[in-house]
Amino acid sequence: MTKLTLQLQLGLDLGTSNTLVYLKNRGIIFEEPSVIAFDKRNQTIMAIGKEAQKMLGRAPQYISVVKPINFGIVTDFEATQAYLTKILENIYKEYFSILRPIALIGVPLNLTEVQMRGVIDAGLSAGFKKVYLIEEPIAAALGGNLDIDEAKGFLIVDIGGGTTEISVISLGGIVVGKSIKIAGDRFNQTIQNYVRLKYNLIVGESQIEEAKINIGSIIGKNNYYILRGRDAITTLPKEINLSSQDLREALNSHLEDLVDEIKDVINITPADLVGDIVNKGIYLTGGGSLLEGLDDYLEKNLNVKVNKFENPLHSVVLGLGKIIENFDYYKKFCIN
Repeated sequence: MTKLTLQLQLGLDLGTSNTLVYLKNRGIIFEEPSVIAFDKRNQTIMAIGKEAQKMLGRAPQYISVVKPINFGIVTDFEATQAYLTKILENIYKEYFSILRPIALIGVPLNLTEVQMRGVIDAGLSAGFKKVYLIEEPIAAALGGNLDIDEAKGFLIVDIGGGTTEISVISLGGIVVGKSIKIAGDRFNQTIQNYVRLKYNLIVGESQIEEAKINIGSIIGKNNYYILRGRDAITTLPKEINLSSQDLREALNSHLEDLVDEIKDVINITPADLVGDIVNKGIYLTGGGSLLEGLDDYLEKNLNVKVNKFENPLHSVVLGLGKIIENFDYYKKFCIN
């Protein structure tokens, strides 16, 4: 039965890997991969989300499978617009809105005016009446139930699919911060290259992601995951046992770079806020934070306590939800 409402108010975590949607008074109603598949013969949408993701690397020539968001940026405007339009169509099957909906979308740090305009225009073209933007670290902090209105410093490290946002927040704003491309997708690409160089095996990214989730560990454990693909030399089918040690070796340089990037942010943070960080610790969130042992690794190398958010996969969308539920108060955190 379709539910009637005056106006739908949505929070969208439009990520490189996954998109999550929060509906006011309902909670999280959509959580799917940021992938869309088109039939090029008649320019129609075949699938979005998980169904489209299944087609990656497996589709015939007449099917185009697109990841429209890269490194947190809209890189394919038409595909992003179509993806958002399809999400709205699915929502309208359950909810009828008298007025056109409003969207609050989380974006990475340091987007240019043109890049922010791209996100807004994609939302407006998809059917939203208004589109507000908020920086993802602010949303993540709110989703982690941090009181960012305080005159105290909070260091947030949000490791997503496309980017990692490293930010110091105080008095409701970002004092210093940077967005870097050392994140989940880069991890996968590096593991893919490692497997090809060490084992002469060409394998798809979906298997790499599954291996990372199942055996990824940087604390000395050694589990195994079977990878199946094509031998780079003989071109014949081949399978190997990938170990946790392999993943540690593949990701070691990225982890060292991540530590250096966090140090750089701390180095330019005002001294009083550094004192707050030493007292409270660093807050770790995002899907990449689920890599086993990462919090301990950062704590050891940064000499600061590391706190992992209780719900790192959902911290941004829950923060967007908190804003949507009390928009008059939290609207001050929006960029536009």
